Amino acid sequence: MAEGGAADLETQRTDVAALLKTALRKGDTWYLVDSRWFKQWKKYVGFDSWDKYQMGDQNVYPGPIDNSGLLKDGDSQSLKEHLIDELDYILLPTEGWNRLVSWYTLMEGQEPIARKVVEQGMFVKHCKVEVYLTELKLCENGNMNNVVTRRFSKADTIDTIEKEIRKIFNIPGEKETRLWNKYMSNTFEPLNKPDSTIQDAGLYQGQVLVIEQKNEDGTWPRGPSTPKSPGASNFSTLPKISPSLSNNYNNMNNRKCLVERIT
Repeated sequence: MAEGGAADLETQRTDVAALLKTALRKGDTWYLVDSRWFKQWKKYVGFDSWDKYQMGDQNVYPGPIDNSGLLKDGDSQSLKEHLIDELDYILLPTEGWNRLVSWYTLMEGQEPIARKVVEQGMFVKHCKVEVYLTELKLCENGNMNNVVTRRFSKADTIDTIEKEIRKIFNIPGEKETRLWNKYMSNTFEPLNKPDSTIQDAGLYQGQVLVIEQKNEDGTWPRGPSTPKSPGASNFSTLPKISPSLSNNYNNMNNRKCLVERIT
């Protein structure tokens, strides 16, 4: 436990201070800590040079990490809206979080609020902790009224989502499946690139994803998945040139060439 002499507090102080300076790297996991608890911890360990008069005082001992102030009532993973970094919460890399938990534990009934570092930006990439996850609505092709909501990171892949859906709906591992993106217009788009991320696939908040199981006879309930390419579709809609117009055009070209030769 964290209760102890000044040396222990100094170790905590220096360790966490160093870890707070960790650079963000794509794919790494960081953890949210309620600012109220963290401020109390800072007082207890004398984190700030100008605020050491209560260092080691049991009256300011922070107790187990308590993130309840960040969460919606009755939901251990759903964050309140419009939380602000460093005002409502601070972010710690995995090593920093693990050390705090080893010293103070986590409030009973709570789960760690873990978030991934993702890349943002079209041309100039920068890393950011994805605090708010993308909420997706998941259902089976045979029963689209039974919708289950789950939250995913933009860095999660289509394969990760499909595995989660299979688990939710108890689909056997040997059963062949396909995943579809369902739009409001009741049109469907196949999600057939398992390594693509949510960000790559352009999935948005509240998007409905449908999983389809192959029939015993080898067919698919939704039929073959052969989406037309935009290029082919556009080409097929071009107006056809009538034979007479084509002949006239060729005759004009022939005359032009003859005139050029004569001159």
